[in-house]
Amino acid sequence: MRAYFKFFLFFILLSLFLLIDSLFISNESQIPRQDESLGQQTKFIVDKPVFFEDESSNINLDPNWEVPISEYPELNDILISIDDPTGLMEVQKNPTESSFSVIDTIEELGVMRLRVSDPIRFAEILSDIEGTFKLERNVRLSTPALPEARILEAEAPFSFNSMTWLGVSEDRQSRGQGVKVAILDTGVDISHPSLDGLAIRQVSLLQSNSNRALGHGTGIASIIAGQSSSLLGLAPSSEILSVQVLDENGQGDAFTIAKGILMAVDEGSQVINLSLGGMTSSPVLDHAIQVANSKGVILVSAVGNDGAPKIAYPARHKDVVAVSSVDAKSRVSTFSNYGEEVDIAAPGVGVITAWEDDEYVNFSGTSIAAAFVTGTIASEISRSQSYTPTGLLSSLYENADETEKPGFDQWSGNGVLNIRRLEQRDTPGIVDAAIVGYYFDSKNLSSSGTKPFSVTVQNQGTSWIQSMELKIKYKGLEKIFMIGNLAKGEIQSEKLYFDAGNRQGELAIYSEVTLNNQKDQNPENNKRTSVLVLP
Repeated sequence: MRAYFKFFLFFILLSLFLLIDSLFISNESQIPRQDESLGQQTKFIVDKPVFFEDESSNINLDPNWEVPISEYPELNDILISIDDPTGLMEVQKNPTESSFSVIDTIEELGVMRLRVSDPIRFAEILSDIEGTFKLERNVRLSTPALPEARILEAEAPFSFNSMTWLGVSEDRQSRGQGVKVAILDTGVDISHPSLDGLAIRQVSLLQSNSNRALGHGTGIASIIAGQSSSLLGLAPSSEILSVQVLDENGQGDAFTIAKGILMAVDEGSQVINLSLGGMTSSPVLDHAIQVANSKGVILVSAVGNDGAPKIAYPARHKDVVAVSSVDAKSRVSTFSNYGEEVDIAAPGVGVITAWEDDEYVNFSGTSIAAAFVTGTIASEISRSQSYTPTGLLSSLYENADETEKPGFDQWSGNGVLNIRRLEQRDTPGIVDAAIVGYYFDSKNLSSSGTKPFSVTVQNQGTSWIQSMELKIKYKGLEKIFMIGNLAKGEIQSEKLYFDAGNRQGELAIYSEVTLNNQKDQNPENNKRTSVLVLP
């Protein structure tokens, strides 16, 4: 549909000698208008072959292909970027001109949101205006789809333990002071008991506020800045700007979200949470992200819950922090999208959060994982007023815990969020060795025989670890490895083997690391017992 929509608009413009350099045309075509009304079965007849290249595929249209206008609801909501909108606005003010109407504008970006009722007349108008222009779809985005229940059954939920698991200080009531966080979402239920006392301003950019469903945005807000002792947020003293850009069904569009980003920037937000996305990128949203980035605003977004090898947009934008999900055993969630654009992972399974109407829920998904990263950034900004966005994010990534494949990977990016390590990064003398995970290369599991896997140890303290002993037990075997010096944040992986041909679908592993001549200040992560389900 997207390709045909482009063809429809561009071909009309081509017939009026517009955008001729944008398309390759094998022959001229006639497009007779058969009816004035979009609501009827109007068709445009392509009576000669046309070939053009779409960004996602090559389209070859046969002669006599008919284009029914009724199949193009996008015409009710399209965007135009134009050098000088004055001429178009003047035409629209003409009482006899009904070919299009202006829904909204973003002057800073030079973008107008239009509803086109007469495409042919609209194309004629464009042919007469001064300057250049570009048409684009108003891409739809939404809250990520809920993870399937059968997938969540295999994940370890956090419940009320997410803050403790992250190593968050209990004495954090002042965190976030002087920081403004924008939450672009469904809105927030400010009457919820866990948000009582929160400094918040609510704005809606939707045309209608009726039947608002505030649960999703309320859950996000409770993790970032929850006020109650039982649900204290990561930055409870931060100021929240809640911008409603999604409707009661969690649906929105690129134009409105771009407008929300610019509003957040104009009102002084230092960090913006975008627990939303889609699979199609948007030039207008790209432009808004670039403006925010140029002004030092950090944007955080969810990678999506489809378990797919493609990161949702805008998380995959290079100037947005892309957040995936892990469960309480530090395993990347099966439902979490993955790809090279992932930056970091955070708790995203069974997290207790606020919801609308005084409710509390088990919130699962990359949406809530993004909120943990946003709250952490807000807390860090308040702790270091001389921060730079680049420096803050570097610290965030450098103090993340290793997991999955050793080094940067497509599932957790730089690793798993660890707030304790982040906050203690400048405290000397901390000794902390940790067993951080197991890694099986999936391509090694596709056949029988002896297959390798690795066990990884990380220095999560701030001092050198001089030496340690790693003991691993599995399938009746016990392996011992001696590990030498490890610098701050450094990892070492040891390779082991198991008989894939005789496996029973599960592999039980016990691992333990013991320091020699040093006292580990966080012994809770020195042991790990896991039952791994093998494909």
